[in-house]
Amino acid sequence: MLLFISCQQHQPQEKYTIAFSQCIGTDAWRQTMLQEMKRELSFHPEIAFLYADAKGNSKQQIQQIETFLKQDIDLLIVSPNEADPLTPIVNSIYQQNIPVIVTDRKTSSNLYNAYVGADNVAIGNLAGKYIANTLKGKGNISIITGLKGTSASIERGKGLRESLRDHPAIKITHVLEGDWERAKARTLAQDHLEELASSDLIFAFNDQMALGVREILQRFDTKANQIIIGVDALPGSGNGLEQINKGYLQASLLYPTGGAEAIRTAIAILKKEFYQRDNLLGTLVIDSSNANLMALQSEKIEVQQSDIDRQQMLITEQSKIYNDQKTILNVLIISLVMAVVFGGVSIIVIKSNWSKNKDLESQNKEILQQQQQLIEMSEQVKEASEARSNFFTNVSHEFKTPLTLILAPVEELLKEKGISVSAKEQLQRIRRSAHKLFQLVNELIDMHKISKSKIKLQAAPVPIDHFIHQVIATFKPLSTLNRISLSYSNRAQIKELWFDEYLLEQVMSNLISNAIKFTEKNGKIEIILERNTFGDYVYLRVIDNGRGISPEHIDHVFDPFYQGGYNPDGSGIGLSYVQEIINLHHGQVTVSSKLNEGSCFTIRLPIGHLHLKDHERRENVPSTSSITKQALSTYNSKQLDEEVSFTSSRFPSILLIDDHADIRMFLKDLLRQEYNIYTAENYDRAVQLATTKYPDVIVCDVMLPDKSGIEVLKYLKFDAQTSHIPIILLTAIDSDEGKIAGMRAMADAYLTKPFNTDHLKAVIENLLYLRKGLKERYMSEIDPSDDLSEREYSEQDKRFLNNFSAVVESRLSDPKLSVEDISSELHMSRVQLYRKVKALLQCSVNEHLLQRRMKKAQHLIMEGLNINEIAEKVGFSSAAYFTSAFKKYYGITPSAFKKEKIK
Repeated sequence: MLLFISCQQHQPQEKYTIAFSQCIGTDAWRQTMLQEMKRELSFHPEIAFLYADAKGNSKQQIQQIETFLKQDIDLLIVSPNEADPLTPIVNSIYQQNIPVIVTDRKTSSNLYNAYVGADNVAIGNLAGKYIANTLKGKGNISIITGLKGTSASIERGKGLRESLRDHPAIKITHVLEGDWERAKARTLAQDHLEELASSDLIFAFNDQMALGVREILQRFDTKANQIIIGVDALPGSGNGLEQINKGYLQASLLYPTGGAEAIRTAIAILKKEFYQRDNLLGTLVIDSSNANLMALQSEKIEVQQSDIDRQQMLITEQSKIYNDQKTILNVLIISLVMAVVFGGVSIIVIKSNWSKNKDLESQNKEILQQQQQLIEMSEQVKEASEARSNFFTNVSHEFKTPLTLILAPVEELLKEKGISVSAKEQLQRIRRSAHKLFQLVNELIDMHKISKSKIKLQAAPVPIDHFIHQVIATFKPLSTLNRISLSYSNRAQIKELWFDEYLLEQVMSNLISNAIKFTEKNGKIEIILERNTFGDYVYLRVIDNGRGISPEHIDHVFDPFYQGGYNPDGSGIGLSYVQEIINLHHGQVTVSSKLNEGSCFTIRLPIGHLHLKDHERRENVPSTSSITKQALSTYNSKQLDEEVSFTSSRFPSILLIDDHADIRMFLKDLLRQEYNIYTAENYDRAVQLATTKYPDVIVCDVMLPDKSGIEVLKYLKFDAQTSHIPIILLTAIDSDEGKIAGMRAMADAYLTKPFNTDHLKAVIENLLYLRKGLKERYMSEIDPSDDLSEREYSEQDKRFLNNFSAVVESRLSDPKLSVEDISSELHMSRVQLYRKVKALLQCSVNEHLLQRRMKKAQHLIMEGLNINEIAEKVGFSSAAYFTSAFKKYYGITPSAFKKEKIK
């Protein structure tokens, strides 16, 4: 059956590819030519047709023909834009034994297989006879020619002049070049209006140029009935036949496109049938006597072609259905045969597998037992690794706490004026050693994080120039002190790169610091950004002219803890850490150096973000869920006395939360002269003090004995009574994860131990100043009649109403402000906010919002602002909407309100 089916298959019809290079395809005549070609090709489905429009550009047409050659075409049809430029490429194709048909315009040689087109000399000759007959052998004429250098323009002019030799009384007074374009002809006619108006007849080499001239003559009412004839006589809207019937043109000479003849000749050449080399198409004069008949014939042809196309579509659909059904039948037959064969094979295989399955079952049991053992061992290894990691983190925390207690008092002692020189030197030595120890602890922690994959790349697009300048600014004082030139240049012309800003800053700081360390005074350090040859990578180079690295050490500079002769005073961690960070970025870091000449560290980073995985790109920080309130512990009066240091009721209060007694005592002594101090050593006591004493600022350690400082932060920020209190987090772990967690929980500041005491004081002062300024600003905008202090509210309710009013006033100009937006900023649910406002203000949130907008609008009206400005400032989307709302609320329009107030 399969052999029978295969024998029924018909031999496939041979396929051909014809390419058509058109000099310009925008005018109606050439669009008609293309339509005729496609109409003829509809009878030949075996022909693949390629088309390219050169848009009047000879160089572009040559490039398009060269592209056709790369597509393995069987025949080329070309309509040259200009004869001379196209001749070499046409000759080359002909000499490669690829048939060439030249249509419409000729090339400068005879190297082609066939020519299809009208005899332009004959058209010019016929035009001359018609002109002589029309003018009765006497008069002046103007000529609008086509593009200079085209064969059609040259031959039509030649035929015209030959015909007019027999009529010496007819003079050609003006010759203008219209480039075959209607717009160009209009421009020429406007520039030479007097010359054209003085002519008895105007002959344009195509209908479009003739119509362009007619438009200008009619616009200026200059010889509106002047005789104008053209060439083409195309059917369709806006073309020659229609314009003759309307009387805009006297006559037009039929210039057949030859599209169908070109395709017929091409098929005859491909199928090696007889064809004529020169296919000259006939022409005739079309005027008002026969234009209507020609138009009717054209419409009839279009209708017939539409019917043919519709019938071919039906035939194609039926052929597709037939082929689909035949394919399905073949598949069913083959499937049936295969099913019988596989059925027999399956029976044999099943019998053989029965005996093998018994052996496999016993083997599977052994494998499962071994697998279970491996899982248990893996869990043990994982637990041990986690325990080691936790131990490492806790030990590092214990390092940083005593370092804080060393550095902070040393900083305070160094500020003392009466200290001796020797004591000051000893203290400075202590400070340098403590800082060195702190740096080593940080580097060890960072190396540990990378080795355990704790550091995750969080890349984002960063303006590279701004980033580098920021890093350089950090080292400017040091480089200036050492008289070292530090410069940066961007030769890659790249504005933005994807990387982790925090990690790459550590890389650049490490490299620049090393460069300064090993560069002598009056030296120079250059930072250069370059792009590679293929444009997919950048090279960030740090170049110095310092002492350099010897060959025996240069291969080991990136090894962990390697000091060698390169940096005997360092820890050997920095460059290894640099390499790990660059590897995280899917990049590469290399070094080249010459002893006593300098070194160059080169960082190679990919451009763009396609090399990054989804988890390596920085995402938006999600919102934190609400926290359930915890039970509060009670403390005796003795503990309360120890935890409180009251200075003056006029001073702001600070709550200090830290599990380390020395840290609490140090901070208490540091701040007690300017603030009232409360202290707490755990979560429960901290929450109790915060919700009863309402301190102005809270300073909280991240690591507490019962719960973390992050949980304290979340609880207080999600409680409406304490959400307004600024909270500063202190931690010994300087990590992105900790900072992100703090920012997610809405911390106001984040400091790492050991911290600078002046820095801590400045942060506290700034937070208090900003909070005070914000409160004064928003409360000053509330109407005196709404002064909250005159009502009998609790302290908690006053705090809530102050925060609520501040949010409303800050976003009063936002037309999209909603109850959901306000509740989100106050960290409350929508229902809680509604109930709270209703209970305290006896109105809904939206009613209060409208009230505030209307009251502010009153003030703005009296200040002389116009309605549009007032509507924008009080949150209305349009002036009309504001006027309507104002009248509805007060029963009077804004303008009438202003007049009444003035009276």
